Formats: sequence, structure tokens, C-alpha cells
Amino acid sequence: MLRLALAISLLGCSEWQMKPTFPEQAKGQQVVYEQALLGLSAKGDAAVAQLIDADGAAAELSLLVFDRAGGPSRPVLRAPQTVASAVAQSLRQEGSRPAPLLAALVAADWSEAARKAAELDFHGRPPLVPEPGRRRWSVQGAPQNGSLPFALRLGETSEAAILLLSERPAAALGEDEIELCRMPLAGSAITPELWMENGIVWLLSGSVFGGKRGDALHRAVGLRRGSIARGEAQLHNAHGLADYAAGDLDAARREFDRAIAADPSFVDSLYNAASAAAVVGRVEEAVVFLKRAAAIDTDRVQVLGRHDEDLRALRRRPDVRALLGLRRPAPEDVPPPP
Repeated sequence: MLRLALAISLLGCSEWQMKPTFPEQAKGQQVVYEQALLGLSAKGDAAVAQLIDADGAAAELSLLVFDRAGGPSRPVLRAPQTVASAVAQSLRQEGSRPAPLLAALVAADWSEAARKAAELDFHGRPPLVPEPGRRRWSVQGAPQNGSLPFALRLGETSEAAILLLSERPAAALGEDEIELCRMPLAGSAITPELWMENGIVWLLSGSVFGGKRGDALHRAVGLRRGSIARGEAQLHNAHGLADYAAGDLDAARREFDRAIAADPSFVDSLYNAASAAAVVGRVEEAVVFLKRAAAIDTDRVQVLGRHDEDLRALRRRPDVRALLGLRRPAPEDVPPPP
């Protein structure tokens, strides 16, 4: 079994590892980095305008496509230098405002970006409207699990804006939440905006400081991606681990099955389903889950499975040993290396 510490919020994306929004060497220099969502495809990809304007370099304004699955962004259009400079100048004048600015400037001064996005089947739409007086939005989970009601909640600390998925949409939040994405903050928080298409959530957030009384303007506003399916899978997986720890293997297996139904590519739930099936003697089922997990991330499954006590019986099988990269049966009574 994949042993995980059960926490109120589990990390659902990698942005938490990002460097600070404004690096130390930027002190005293103007730094403007802003993105704007211009449209979404039916699959959930995003068409994004991006402005980079820093002292000592010409402003750059580009149209990019952001991948719904978190793959590399794809540049599709670059604004003429005169347009980029004009947009940058306008943004500097209003840059101290804690609100998204680039979308309106692009619409006014670079209409070609919207036309190109439309040609690629990206269509503009307003951001989602939160519940009155709250930064919270109701969403539904995977149809395979009965379209369970969930809620998106936006929380802020002094260091980050954090988008959370909660399975308690009608109650006070704070428990049973999964982090979908986060944006580092370094100054006054920008008013956030949220879009969703095909289960993919795009959060526009960021921060600004300076820009007044001659201070250098530091402004960073960008998009972060989250997946409702992956968040739901993480919630069910966490419940399965809790049930397993409590000795309720039937409940644990049900939760792992729900996690897989929500997101069939979530390796942790596939591996945990294999472990739980092995413990109750459902060997063939365990092998199927293990193979599915290994097909997605072989290295991770091999690291986890070579010394997992739950897979002791499975490791006697040649096909499982091959899957785990073991040439011969592992010495079961020898503890793993430190």
C-alpha cells in the first residue's frame, strides 16, 4: 500500500515548487509579466495572451495555447513590436491596480489575437460567477461516480492564492479538501478570475507592488490549471487510505475504484487498488491494476512495489517480478535498504 500522510489539503499540482514571483535580482527594476485568457476550446485548452515587459528589454506580446493536460505551451502568434510597446505602456500606467488588465488592452490594441484564437476554435467567455459573498463555485464530479456535488474554493495566504476542491459544498469548508493549483503572491493580490471547461479549471491570479511615487512596478499575473477529475480521484484515494488504515478493506477498495473511475490515469489509486486486491486474495485483479499503473509510470510502481508487504504473494509470479524489474524472487524477510 502506498503510505501517505493524510492531510486536510493534498497538493494537486506542481506550482508550489515554483520560485518566488519576483526574484531577488529584480529589486529596483520594473518587472511586468501578465497573462490573459482569451478563449477556451471544447476540450479545455486555453488561448492565452502573454505580455513580458522588463527594464532593458523590448516588450513581448504573444498568443499561446495552454494544454489542458499540463503539457508544454504552444506559441501561435506574436504581436508587432509597435503593438507590444503600446500595450506595455498602457499597462504600466494602470499597473498598480490589483485587477486583471491585459485582456482589455489586447482587445483594444491587438484584435488579431482574438481572430486567431477563434480560427483555432477557441471562444471567449466571461469568468465563472462565485456564490454571493464567497469565493466559492459549485461543480459536479465524474458521472461514473454519480456526479457527486463538489465545491471549488479560493483561499489566500500571504504567499499564495490556492484553489481547493471540497466534497462538502453545502457545509463550512476546511475539511476534506484537495489543492488543485496555486499562484505565488508577492504583494497586493490581484482580483482572481476562474473559468472551467470539460472538467479543466483555469485560475487567473497574481500580485502587484510598487508603481507609485516613482517605485518600480512589479506585477505578475498568470494562469494556473487544475483538473476536477484528478482532484476527485485524490479525495477518494485519501478516503481509501483512511479506510485501509482502519482495517475496512471493502470500503477501501470501493474508494479506490471510485478514484479510478474519476481519473483512470491516477497512478496512486491504481497502485493502491492493486495492493488492496492482493491483500484480500484477488490476485488476478491485483495484477491488472498493477499493470495499468506501470503502463503510466513504470519507475514509480517499481520503487513502490519491490518491498511492499501487500504484494509479497504477487512477487512470486514471474510476470509481476518482470513488471517490478526483479530478475529473481526478492528476499522477503530482508528489510529494504535505508
